[in-house]
Amino acid sequence: MEEKFFTRAIEIVKAKIGLVSNNSSIIYNEEYFEGIKHPLIEKGEGWQIHSLQANFQIRNINYQPPPKLDGYFYVYNYENIEPIFSIGEDKIVAIGNWLDLENKINDKRFSLFGNLGLLFRFTLKLLENKYGIFNLHACALYDEKENKILLALGERGSGKTALLLSAITRSNFKIFATEIVPLELKNNEVIFYKGTLRNNVRIGNLLYDFPEIMKDLNLKFKELDDPWGTKIQINLEKYAIEKDIIVDPEIIIVIPRIEEYNPGCQINYIKDYSKLKRIILDNISDRIRSLSIIYDKIPIGNLDNTEATEKRACFVEKFLNKAKILKALNLFAGPKNCLEGLL
Repeated sequence: MEEKFFTRAIEIVKAKIGLVSNNSSIIYNEEYFEGIKHPLIEKGEGWQIHSLQANFQIRNINYQPPPKLDGYFYVYNYENIEPIFSIGEDKIVAIGNWLDLENKINDKRFSLFGNLGLLFRFTLKLLENKYGIFNLHACALYDEKENKILLALGERGSGKTALLLSAITRSNFKIFATEIVPLELKNNEVIFYKGTLRNNVRIGNLLYDFPEIMKDLNLKFKELDDPWGTKIQINLEKYAIEKDIIVDPEIIIVIPRIEEYNPGCQINYIKDYSKLKRIILDNISDRIRSLSIIYDKIPIGNLDNTEATEKRACFVEKFLNKAKILKALNLFAGPKNCLEGLL
């Protein structure tokens, strides 16, 4: 009997990706592509944090066979087979007992389709290779009246979310992207593309630092043992601008370090060109480079190479020459005082 295969296709920014599997539940798993309700939500909308919606807005499109889409991700599920990968520039093939691994994984973010997993990194590569669109690991806030964008760059735990929540409640800035900011250089202009409007937020931030947002979103949680150690994915669309593209805005670059009990607000301006270049290059590279294992035990390693790094370095050089950067700075503050002197 001939084996049956299932297909679907998605579009992220401009990248069109075909998904193929011998098991439809793998490529149509709503946990990863739409999100499922967080068990601690008593009232309002909130999802578990491993959904890809934490990184991207995802659109369903019609599937077309190779080579009509930008990339293809093949997932074949077979019992009693150790995982095998083939990772190319525009194709990934993954063979293994994925359904069994899904049942055993501790952190679903680090999986084939989790928001810190393999499809996420593959998408970043496709956007770079096919469209020259590079992706900042940052949140983006926009003041439409001033045509000014604030980019808060940083790793998990740096305080991007606290800065974002503070800005939307205490300034004229609105959300343009919460986690990944796609951008390109075209016709000597810097073009930013709208990112996801969902965000993985610590419940403690909502309960104690920004209760007005929790009230505004009509959120209520069940009893919690550890609100600071628990994250939830929420939709911040009501605080977003309508624009999908921003062209050549003035730019503020912030490297935040927001700590809960920091009573002060200290700003150190970055005036060294080479330092700023290195910061941005490391930032747009880190999500492609950093995937050591998935499913708690399967090594993946580096999806990057020297040629791709050189292209990013060239992009950053051009970006710094063309962009209207008003200021770049390190920010050390608490969640309630992080806007002091910044705007």
